[in-house]
Amino acid sequence: MISAMDVSAQIHLERLPADVFAYVMHVSNDANWRSGVVEAGFTTEPPVGVGAEGFDRVDANGRTAESRWRVIEWEPGSHARWDLVSGPFAGTGGYICAPGGGGGTEFTLEAHIRPTGFYRLLGPIFGVLGRRQNRADVAKLKSILES
Repeated sequence: MISAMDVSAQIHLERLPADVFAYVMHVSNDANWRSGVVEAGFTTEPPVGVGAEGFDRVDANGRTAESRWRVIEWEPGSHARWDLVSGPFAGTGGYICAPGGGGGTEFTLEAHIRPTGFYRLLGPIFGVLGRRQNRADVAKLKSILES
């Protein structure tokens, strides 16, 4: 069995933590800044918090995959973490928006994943590709939020 891989990425954003958190937790914005995401949303009624559930649908080289997740930690304006409950990966993820030195936000996209099903065949390649993709995604987020 493949162990979980850390494919997290971090970046400094010149925006307040609450603003960054509001943007990333409006998960329909995922299609704007996360590679391959074509749709994302919550499947439970507001308010959003621990226990809320959602999904994201990605297009990976012509192959569509959907992941479902459940929020396990929620601190408005600061951080959210979730468990992946179905899809091509098992694991946990999250967004952390911490005050940055000198202002702004230190944003972390947390991702600790383990490929499942068909994706297990590609194993550790997902570690390399996932880290690269998440670094590009947080750079795109910076470009969007600072423009």
